[in-house]
Amino acid sequence: MTTGSGRRLLLACVIATAASMPAASRAQSYNPVTQQAQTRLAALGYDPGPLDGDLSRATRAAIRAYQKRSGLPETENLDPATLRKLGVGTSVALAGSVRNWGKLPTPARLDRLLRQPINDPRFPYRDYRPNAPGADLDIPGAAILAAMNASADRFGSRAPGRRGHTDLGYEEVKACLLSPFSTTYWSDLMYHYYCQLSLPTRSCYSRALTGLSTPLGWTYPRVEAYRGCASGSLPRAEEFAWVARSQPIVMQYVTFAQTNGFDHEQEQAVINAFYGIRNPADRAECLAKRPLRIEDPIDGTHCLVNKTMRTRLVGQGS
Repeated sequence: MTTGSGRRLLLACVIATAASMPAASRAQSYNPVTQQAQTRLAALGYDPGPLDGDLSRATRAAIRAYQKRSGLPETENLDPATLRKLGVGTSVALAGSVRNWGKLPTPARLDRLLRQPINDPRFPYRDYRPNAPGADLDIPGAAILAAMNASADRFGSRAPGRRGHTDLGYEEVKACLLSPFSTTYWSDLMYHYYCQLSLPTRSCYSRALTGLSTPLGWTYPRVEAYRGCASGSLPRAEEFAWVARSQPIVMQYVTFAQTNGFDHEQEQAVINAFYGIRNPADRAECLAKRPLRIEDPIDGTHCLVNKTMRTRLVGQGS
């Protein structure tokens, strides 16, 4: 396990690296609101370029064309009027009103969705690459929040000072959020939910994904990794049995989604509610209560919907 001093050193290195990056590299950043706007523009027939959350020249040109046709000032920026017209929100008031905006799929439907071919708009759960048809999905927010709370109660992964906190559980969460493995494919909700389950999941599921579960270093797809850990056929599956028994559908639904899979406002509402954030726009509160993921901005804006992350996030098929 990473020690407290080791984690501080790691975070300091991450910060120093970000500060020393050339301007061209820093431009390769990711903003979820920009990505949602790109998705809406593409659906309306404009070409914003890759749906990657980067305010590129092509995206600015698409914004300007949309603004011109809509009678808006041609700023080429995602100003409040343009976001309202596109139906893209950046509210900070949702943390206290988490609800089930969508339904959890049944086990049979989840199985069907996972078997469907990619790039088929009838089956949006299967492919979460940046141009996937299943972007901005409504999520069962209350159900996922309840699952996060249940896992925190079981494994002591809440922050210090909160009910049920244990040093081991919370240290595992912070170490998990600072892991660089494949996280540019992970939505915020997937990352925080998964790290709340760090003690039972990393010992089996993460090892299967990274090739540490077989002598030959075979890396398992996520579906097979889940099945192997849930059935006990993969090493170190004992603690994972709790996940498979208590929240199998939530685990599969959340962890199979990628960066553009969920509505970003709903994502941040669930995460902020879990950490007890009352005002996501309060940078001091955000830094004090919500631990950073490795790609997060370090200025206390990581609780916001409209934040710019240090690394560009891109989804992929799985």
